[in-house]
Amino acid sequence: MLRSALVRGGWLGVVMAVGMVGCGGGGSTAAPPPVPTAERTDGPGPYQPPRGLCGQLDFTELATAVATLDGAPEGGETGANPAEASGSECKQSLSGGDVHGRVVVQCSAWKDTATAIRMHGHSRTTAVEVAGGTLTEEPGLGSQAFRLVSSEAGPWKSDLHLVVRDGNLDCELKTQTGKPMDALGKDLAFAAMDATVKAVLPKLRLPLRPSPSVS
Repeated sequence: MLRSALVRGGWLGVVMAVGMVGCGGGGSTAAPPPVPTAERTDGPGPYQPPRGLCGQLDFTELATAVATLDGAPEGGETGANPAEASGSECKQSLSGGDVHGRVVVQCSAWKDTATAIRMHGHSRTTAVEVAGGTLTEEPGLGSQAFRLVSSEAGPWKSDLHLVVRDGNLDCELKTQTGKPMDALGKDLAFAAMDATVKAVLPKLRLPLRPSPSVS
């Protein structure tokens, strides 16, 4: 079940599927890393479910680091249970020389920050169990973030994942190519993925409400 869900929607899709049916089943799960104390963890969080994600994303950094953008991006809405979490997805094909691949970005807002924190912990466990490899923390990107190079067999010779939680928002960005990347290529791709997420988060975040004036 997890493997088929991974093929359809990445680890975030798997975690959302788990969240819809409850998270109290058996099996061990790794606790997420401590959340910075400066973050407010109660309340609904600073994000509404993102819509029209393709219109918010800038793939310029990835086009430079990996391959030229091939055609227009394709997007759609995600989330089978909007009361828990929903969002949108964007897929962008890449092509250049002997490199062919794609970038897939999925961002979903959970109903509150506490749920997002819990489900981000599940995404870490799912990533290791399904895709293998070793998680690498990405400090300074959102509230919590990690990256991983999937070792799962499949059509993609390089399969890079970046998963970011900021408040009640979870975003997963995948860069996948049919040609293996060397160590430098992976570093450049991950740097471009970081930059892409950093650029889109402020666009998705709700504007701060002005403080009430004191007369």
